[in-house]
Amino acid sequence: MHDDSSQISSYQAAFRILEPFKDWVENHKGWQTIRNLPDSSKEKDIQRLIDLKGRDYCEDNNIDMSFEANEGPGALDLKLSRGNDKTVIEIKLSTNDQYLHGFEVQIEEYARAENTKNRIYVYIQLGNPTRTKRIRELYEKKKEAGENPPFLYIIDSQVRQSASKK
Repeated sequence: MHDDSSQISSYQAAFRILEPFKDWVENHKGWQTIRNLPDSSKEKDIQRLIDLKGRDYCEDNNIDMSFEANEGPGALDLKLSRGNDKTVIEIKLSTNDQYLHGFEVQIEEYARAENTKNRIYVYIQLGNPTRTKRIRELYEKKKEAGENPPFLYIIDSQVRQSASKK
């Protein structure tokens, strides 16, 4: 009989998929790829890039990865699950005017529909420093107030200056 207790959780798996993606974006010119995606499909294309990274990992670890799962109030960007162990992930760009609504309302509704407390909010920073400051402050305020906000996972996809020009 296989013991599932030694298996990685869906929440841990989410970070194992997101961390190499973040590293690629921030340290290996992935930011150029993201910035060159058409604005009309940028969020969906980022989902596809994460899918590309995570597919084998999920298969190797018996984790189901679903994009655009629709169990309740709309289509969830990403869900990782193994049975009742579920993690919901919402992805928003800093250019999306609904970035705070996604963090405060949208992901919470998806989590309720999926019956999970495991929530990760992926915020892709394309500029908009005021928005980034605002969402970080909101996250910290919620934590300090003893609330359990979604984990705020910021990926910096801003233009980098060449090291030779710094």
